Amino acid sequence: MQERTTKQTPTMQKKILETALLAGQIMCESNAESYRVEDTMNRILTYSKASYAVAVSFSTSIYAILDDPNYASGGFAGIKRITSRSNNLNKISKVNTVSRALLGGKISMDEAYQELTIIRQASNQYSTWVSSLGIIGLALSFSILFEGGLEEFIASGINGVILSMMTILTDKYYINHALSNVIQSLVVTLAAYLMLFHLFPEMNVATVIVATLMPMVPGTAITNSLRDIFREDYIAGSARAMEAFFEALMIAIGSVVGLAILGGLSHV
Repeated sequence: MQERTTKQTPTMQKKILETALLAGQIMCESNAESYRVEDTMNRILTYSKASYAVAVSFSTSIYAILDDPNYASGGFAGIKRITSRSNNLNKISKVNTVSRALLGGKISMDEAYQELTIIRQASNQYSTWVSSLGIIGLALSFSILFEGGLEEFIASGINGVILSMMTILTDKYYINHALSNVIQSLVVTLAAYLMLFHLFPEMNVATVIVATLMPMVPGTAITNSLRDIFREDYIAGSARAMEAFFEALMIAIGSVVGLAILGGLSHV
């Protein structure tokens, strides 16, 4: 164990730390649980055989330290700030595949870092149009789940198209995630009532609105927060729970503003 540590150059030791941080960054940005991020990072850090190798993950940042008495130039520490997140299980799986290949001796550290760089820069697995079809399909499915009839089914599909278009526009113009939630929920609420007034006077508008808002609900964040809390990672779990609550609050605010606008217009 000591032999491998002494043979590693400071450049290699730093590369190990950078590789672990990059892997953790990709997983955090892909909405992986904190304990899963830490496990992958720690596995990569063990490649150094250093006596002290620790990784810590929070919802907004990750930390890693690599140190050993045999390191002539001292230990290494690194921090990465997580500024954006999206659900991408494909990238999480690819990062885990790279870490297994590295520890299994199938690839070198330089090759692992290069593959991780490619994974982070890669576009989403699904195109914009496929994602839009998924949003529309979810809206239609939830309208059935909430016992909506034919009118609710059609209206939810139309609202799903509107929501998918709003998602594309907010992504194109880099609108803040919280603000985009408000805008999207506002628009779909107004659209549902416009269809009630002009197309489907007998439909249950509440079913249409809820069915359309369901694709926006931060279900993954809620689930991951509970998984982290049950593993006694209370700080990361609480942070994710607060994030999920804030997203849900923004969705609710958008709908309330839409209802307030409709209430004001009805008195004009």
